[in-house]
Amino acid sequence: MIILTLMSCKEQEKNSQGENFTNNVNKVAITLIDDSEKLRFFNNPKQPIQPKFEQFPTGSVKPKGWILDMMTQDLQNGVVGALDELYPGIKSDDIYNTARRGGMEDIPEMGDLVLTGAAWETSIMWWNSETIGNWWDGFVRHAFLTNNTDAIAQSHQIIDNLLKSQDEDGYIGIYKPNLRYQHKGSNGELWAQTTAFRTMLAYHEFTQNPEVLTAVEKAMKLTMKRYGWDANHPFFLKNAFGGVTHGLMLTDVCETLYRITGNKAYQNYATYLYKAFSTYSINRSFNDLRYPFLMEKDSLFQGHGVHTYEHIRTMVNAYYNTGYPELQEAYNNMLSKLEPCLLPSGAGHGNEWILQMEAHPEHTGAEYCTMLELRNSYGSLIQKTGDVAFADAAEKLTYNAMLGFRNKEGTAITYGKTDNCHVLDGHHHEHDEKRPDPRYKYSPTHSEPAVCCVPNYGRNFTYFLEQMWMKTNTGVAAIMYGPSELATSINGSKVAITQITNYPLSNEVTFRFKMETAKAFTFSFRKPEWTTHIISSQEFDDLGNGFYAITKTWQDGDTLTLTFENKLEFKEARNKDLYLQHGPLVYAYEIPHREETIKSYEGTHFKDYYCFPLADDFKSLQILKDSTFRKIEDKTATNFYESNVYLKGALFNSTTKKEEPVTLIPMGKTVLRKVTFQKK
Repeated sequence: MIILTLMSCKEQEKNSQGENFTNNVNKVAITLIDDSEKLRFFNNPKQPIQPKFEQFPTGSVKPKGWILDMMTQDLQNGVVGALDELYPGIKSDDIYNTARRGGMEDIPEMGDLVLTGAAWETSIMWWNSETIGNWWDGFVRHAFLTNNTDAIAQSHQIIDNLLKSQDEDGYIGIYKPNLRYQHKGSNGELWAQTTAFRTMLAYHEFTQNPEVLTAVEKAMKLTMKRYGWDANHPFFLKNAFGGVTHGLMLTDVCETLYRITGNKAYQNYATYLYKAFSTYSINRSFNDLRYPFLMEKDSLFQGHGVHTYEHIRTMVNAYYNTGYPELQEAYNNMLSKLEPCLLPSGAGHGNEWILQMEAHPEHTGAEYCTMLELRNSYGSLIQKTGDVAFADAAEKLTYNAMLGFRNKEGTAITYGKTDNCHVLDGHHHEHDEKRPDPRYKYSPTHSEPAVCCVPNYGRNFTYFLEQMWMKTNTGVAAIMYGPSELATSINGSKVAITQITNYPLSNEVTFRFKMETAKAFTFSFRKPEWTTHIISSQEFDDLGNGFYAITKTWQDGDTLTLTFENKLEFKEARNKDLYLQHGPLVYAYEIPHREETIKSYEGTHFKDYYCFPLADDFKSLQILKDSTFRKIEDKTATNFYESNVYLKGALFNSTTKKEEPVTLIPMGKTVLRKVTFQKK
């Protein structure tokens, strides 16, 4: 039933985000549709599905080896520790406390963004809550995971201010009383709470401070009362833009609260939010995961990439909470729609929009935020389904595309990047044409489009670590590989299991067991899809689901060494080019480049800069049908970017008509690169 017709917004002065909104939102913001009839199955009895794994509490898994070194560098000398100084809006805008929003007049200076009076700019009231909240989340986790004393002290101050901001009725958020829970259009009510509560709950689990958990529960009780079954509807609005539907991710908070407290009311509310989100639709721009749209089986995703990929875990959570066969069909359709979006690097394209386009290694870029949310959704999928394919996908995305956005010093990332990245010059390049786009450069802030990707960078390894290990009914599972240590208890006895490895730079992992007392339990570990055989120092059982297991009484000092025998794969991209993958790593031809500084941050070593190729001979490289490459490992490397891991082989040069020897390196180490090659 159509119940509201909207008018498009007036033309406005162009800017990067403004063009994105007017080109991709307003032109399709025609009708508000009530799909309640399609959702009547939500009234049926629930038959919840038991997830295969349980996530350990935040802080249970600590980084080791090269991951710890990189996180320490990011916090001490890189963007994670410096963003609040580089982007003053973080410190100067006390948006959750003394600078709450009651109208447009309360919007402070927003970096390089110029306000024009356009309708979409009401969204800017909440923007800083995303920047600030996501930066807090990554910063606080870095502080405790790297045991940085100064950063931990700053984390205490962040949480103290949030606790002091709480109103008597429990409200924690960014709005004054005249707006909260009674919005008519675009708002960030639930989204601002999501970013703050994710931070607070992580802090609670690191410190075991009960006051913080109590505060979040009190705030959630208010929100569940004011936005719920018998109250205001969070998604019945005359326009939504992005903040409203980002707010669906309050389901992350619901899942965490349920894990901590066992209170099923939080999971019931998460299901309510997905149903509410699926009920009304203004346009397709932020709503790919609505149930009615998922039932359009043969249509491609078209919305804002980060919304599409983050909403995956909300929909899947609702499916597991209810067991409804209708949501199972929606889940299967989601997987079918996701596949055409995936690039050779493992990233889902969308910088910013998917636009019903299939992934192309040169023309469809990824955005850092989209990569993070897709990877975190993979983590949720493996936890619920136990399907090792999602762990494979998470490793591939993390170790290739995500590392390939960071510069080796950790002082800048790119906002957007294509797999075949030949130049970063503030333009999007396609078919020998280019258009201005400030996302294509290295920057520690990216304040021109939006300060969103850099804060989310701090949430990369901090969340990946949580996904690497999971709890089973009979013990512990190593879901993903990399230097890390799990600290937990089994049957009341403390256990620490360390992955001693520089994976993915080598194919060998040693698990060392530190046991308070000898305990019998099952230790499970994943067999990746790209692995043909695992050599183990101990006998194991094949569970038949992509996992192997060893059940025994584990003694203090026990070790288990696994060596993964991986095949070199010539894989086809969606444009029919070929790329090379060995283990989780995708390999690329590194394009030599020069840098051009376009902005310096006074008194610091940080800068914005472009990267230009020194030559264009890479364009002529093709791959032969019978090409062979030899893999060189580096088992001793302690720094990902300085490791000596590569493929040696030859490619055909279509200009010289000769085969030329080449060295391909992990794409995560590259700035400019060619990942895919035409077939000769």
